[in-house]
Amino acid sequence: MIKPILSIIIVSYNTKNLLKQCLESLIKNDRRLDFSGQWIDPKDEEKIPAEIIVVDNGSTDGSVEYLLGSGFQVAGISKSKTRNQKPEARNLILIRNDRNVGFAKANNQGIKIARGEYILLLNSDTIISEGAISQTLYWLSSHAEAGVITCRLLNKGKTIQATGGFFPNLLNTFTWAFFLDDLPFINKLIKPFHPHPPQFWLRENWYNETRQLDWVTGAFFMIKRGVIREAGKLDEKFFMYVEETEWCYRIKKLGWQVFYYSGAKIIHLGGGSGQKATSIKGENSGLTRFFFLHRPKWQLPVLKIILKLKNLLRIFLFLILGKIDKAKAYYESL
Repeated sequence: MIKPILSIIIVSYNTKNLLKQCLESLIKNDRRLDFSGQWIDPKDEEKIPAEIIVVDNGSTDGSVEYLLGSGFQVAGISKSKTRNQKPEARNLILIRNDRNVGFAKANNQGIKIARGEYILLLNSDTIISEGAISQTLYWLSSHAEAGVITCRLLNKGKTIQATGGFFPNLLNTFTWAFFLDDLPFINKLIKPFHPHPPQFWLRENWYNETRQLDWVTGAFFMIKRGVIREAGKLDEKFFMYVEETEWCYRIKKLGWQVFYYSGAKIIHLGGGSGQKATSIKGENSGLTRFFFLHRPKWQLPVLKIILKLKNLLRIFLFLILGKIDKAKAYYESL
């Protein structure tokens, strides 16, 4: 059995249909990836030995049953054995959790048994376009200074999706919370936590070309194994949201660079494993932990005030606009 160059880790929680779509697009649309685990002729430079690791977070929608009957050759790994077990190569390795342990912890479980020198964290609600993964891998492997990379993420309608940004601080958190970053020139003066995609009325250019960012989204997050050895894994005290931002912060402190690569693209449908209120709570709690870990202590209470005012402002605005469900979600997040 040949050792894979790339390990693809997909965390799934009640996303059976999305997971099926993701895996089918992965196999069909990136034929440079070879998941057989068999010897590859060194002359065949187009083939990249790879493995897929699916971490199921206690799904109850038939996700596991689908995988076991999907035609993949599945190596099942129980949660209790992930620390030391070295599974033989298979088309797909399945880690089954009996509950939802969160995005960070589930990905760390996959990382523990991954054998590739490059690791891709991939959301189950993604659709892989032609050659997107292999193109991104080639770019990352040819740039010694790059430790992390993402590709261009598209919405279902093929418009560009925001994916990453700059590390949160009080200034850019304030401008984001109060919609000030929607005004002209603000994002040129203050690097935004969440840059706008080019179709937003400001027509900002953040995602039109390959460039460095501070952090990139966990929906498509490719990283070198050597970087993980230096920086450690994801912080498991983050349940979901902002964990990739904090990871990138530690990675960049070590001198590695984080890139957005516009030359490859995938579709990210979004919202596969979470609801609006859950995502709001997750981002608020994630930002709070980020400030706790990496900002001066006096900034944390200021951040909490900003986040509460942000939620109150959105409750008020959405009630005026008649969007009761969104107003309710922000109310619940308080």
